[in-house]
Amino acid sequence: MKIYDDKHYNPRRKQMIRLSIAIAIAAAAILFYIFAPQFESEPPKAALISEPFWNGDLELDLKITDNRAIAKYEIALLDTIEADAKEIKIASGDGEGRNEIALKIKMPDKAPLPKKRAALIARISDASWKNFGDGNFAEVKIDIEMDRRAPIVNIVATSYAISLGGSALAIFEAKDENLKEVSVKTRNGRTFVAAPFHKPNFYVALIARGIKDTEFTAYAVASDRAGNQNRARLPLYLKDTRYKESVLPLTKDFMEGKVDDLNFRYNPRYKEISQLEKFIYVNEDLRKESFDLIEKYTAPSKLPPAENFTIGAFRPLPNSKMVAGFGEHRIFTLEGKNVSESYHYGVDLASVKEANVFATNGGVAVFAGDNGVYGSMPIIHHGLGLFSLYGHCTDLKIAQGDNVRNGEIIGTTGITGFALGDHTHFETRVQGVPVSPLEWMDSAWIRANITKIEEEARKIIDGRSSN
Repeated sequence: MKIYDDKHYNPRRKQMIRLSIAIAIAAAAILFYIFAPQFESEPPKAALISEPFWNGDLELDLKITDNRAIAKYEIALLDTIEADAKEIKIASGDGEGRNEIALKIKMPDKAPLPKKRAALIARISDASWKNFGDGNFAEVKIDIEMDRRAPIVNIVATSYAISLGGSALAIFEAKDENLKEVSVKTRNGRTFVAAPFHKPNFYVALIARGIKDTEFTAYAVASDRAGNQNRARLPLYLKDTRYKESVLPLTKDFMEGKVDDLNFRYNPRYKEISQLEKFIYVNEDLRKESFDLIEKYTAPSKLPPAENFTIGAFRPLPNSKMVAGFGEHRIFTLEGKNVSESYHYGVDLASVKEANVFATNGGVAVFAGDNGVYGSMPIIHHGLGLFSLYGHCTDLKIAQGDNVRNGEIIGTTGITGFALGDHTHFETRVQGVPVSPLEWMDSAWIRANITKIEEEARKIIDGRSSN
């Protein structure tokens, strides 16, 4: 019995069918090879995350990546970019299926340090099935400048002394062909940004000594792009100042007045806690939130050049009386036990009710609004990281971002925030640190510690450049 009809049998047709099937299989294989992720053809990459400068002591941050998976890597250092370069092996390893590896590149022990220009070589293969399973390969060369010379740092002029809770001015030279950052740093961890001053390679910084900084040392510090650092100690005489300490018994009327009002406004738990807990919330938690906001607006990360920092004595409230001083340590007691404490970081000035408050130095309003225990308050930046603020205002006459003129009315005194009687809380800060406003209200102190230091520094700098 025949399974097909001889009349309809066509060998040519059968060949065509077989050929079509073969072509389809081949096309599918080609498409799989081209488009399947296992056969991706993009080579791995390597990039230096840190600066392309190296002193050989610090670690360099290198990142290698692949869009699928890294198979193996090898990192080497060429001791020169010339043709006779010697290669120093630094690191190697397996990718272990990762598509990104962050490496800390460290100079091998006892390896000779390149003198000037060198290069990192990253050789990387990935886990692609391309190239008969060998994967994609990349060799990436990254030029590096070797630099072991620290910046030059010299003190030019400083204020003679700095008081506990006081301010000072420092002017210094910092020079390096790869200079990255200059500042004044204190031993207790504070950093004060420095601004370019008068001529290239010279800098000026206002610095502050906090009221709790009984021990204080400050240095002019410079670092370069390779991580080299140098510093010079500021020759400041430390003046001790004793601040008032007050013990204040809490009364029922006091805790049920302003304390209740501030809890109602700011504390979502005010119905659940005792009267004492409400006071502690205002005096500690809300006060800290208020301080944090002030620090946010008074700690600049960068300052413009300061050729002439001209400042006059502050007189924010004419014909006023000081009713509370700077630095006062207040200890609050209840039934003879200490329950909370705070420090007073400004001076309280009182005159007539809702008296006009003046800006007696121009600047820019970096903040104007409500701030917890401070109530309605503006903050003005007068340049070089010096800020003034005016708390408990009834009405604000300026807005954030305004250019404030010398003599302009900026608000009126009041009892907003944690204030019982009509007054303004006048505070000065140097790069976030509260400092004594009495210094900045004293024209003789400003002349001796700011103006004369700038004048002396200009003469020294001009004399150096003329030699």
